[in-house]
Amino acid sequence: MLRNQSPVNPGAPISMNGSWFPARTMAFRALAKAFFLLMVCAHFAFRYASNPSFLNLSLYTQGLERTPYQYRVLPMYILRALMHSGLVLRLASHQRLLNDDPHLLILMGLALVSLVGAMLVTRLTISRLTGDSGFALWAVFMIALMCDLQLASPGCFILPYDVPSLFFFAAGIYLTISHRFIGYYLLFPLAVLNRETACFISVFFVVWEWVRLSMQGVEIKARILRLSPHALAQAAIWLAIKVSLAKAYAHNPVEVGSPSGGLFVTKLHYNLHELLKPEQWPFLLSICGFALPFLYLQRRWIRCDGIRYACAIVLPIYFAGMMLVGVIVELRIFTEWIALVTPAIALIVHNRFIPAPEGPDLLPHR
Repeated sequence: MLRNQSPVNPGAPISMNGSWFPARTMAFRALAKAFFLLMVCAHFAFRYASNPSFLNLSLYTQGLERTPYQYRVLPMYILRALMHSGLVLRLASHQRLLNDDPHLLILMGLALVSLVGAMLVTRLTISRLTGDSGFALWAVFMIALMCDLQLASPGCFILPYDVPSLFFFAAGIYLTISHRFIGYYLLFPLAVLNRETACFISVFFVVWEWVRLSMQGVEIKARILRLSPHALAQAAIWLAIKVSLAKAYAHNPVEVGSPSGGLFVTKLHYNLHELLKPEQWPFLLSICGFALPFLYLQRRWIRCDGIRYACAIVLPIYFAGMMLVGVIVELRIFTEWIALVTPAIALIVHNRFIPAPEGPDLLPHR
């Protein structure tokens, strides 16, 4: 059954045909759910931190790592601040799993906090889009499953900014759809300092707002005039931060193939060669836990134009960008996709299946 849509949030329902999980306010249930979510995230954090680090974390913390990796400075500041904590040093000395390395302990904590934050803020997003907070709570566990496969599988390398980038993208989506622009502009510089792929949050912002204004009947010219200042402001913030970082770390060693002081490493030739290898195709299909074929085939059930157009525009643009500057077979570079794919799949499931009414169990068909 089709749901009415709100012109404020493109595709957001304003009436419901029932909730999957009726909201209950019992304190014990709330605590049990919170504990379960925390344990799932802790499981991921332990698995994630047990993999080898791609960077020399000591050099990274000192600001001496290769560029462009050193440009992603936000975790560096967190490492610097916590490395002076006596509590962190004592805890690390008892963690043989982490080789008694306080850097890895801090990264494990950062991964835990980032994943918890991403799941909680995505719950708010899904709840706002479906009107079903109970369903939203359980839907966000897709994030943990996708992260575990994409970031914590044996053989993966860890980098300090991967999981935080998921949180920033998820938070950017929520702040956009909830029209909290002050929070969005406070978050955006931090996201850029974490990883330059934060520029794709801006693409989501423009797509969502374009659809929202369209549903309100705003003419194309007026939409352009309203959105151009946002797009230009975010581009200016992004560019100013990237240029400042390039100057600050101009004398650092560089990654192979990167020009001295350059912002990016060009990987197009390598990526085109990798895409021609059939053995890489199933590996690439595993992005977001093999959810992309399902998302494409069931896209009509999203029934939220803002999310549907964002998937159709943001994901291809992101992929094209990674073809130019990323290593396409490193699935961790697609971590941000999880923040967008999860609400899309949640909408598909919520719209495709009507929850059964509460009551006595039905007899099986003979």
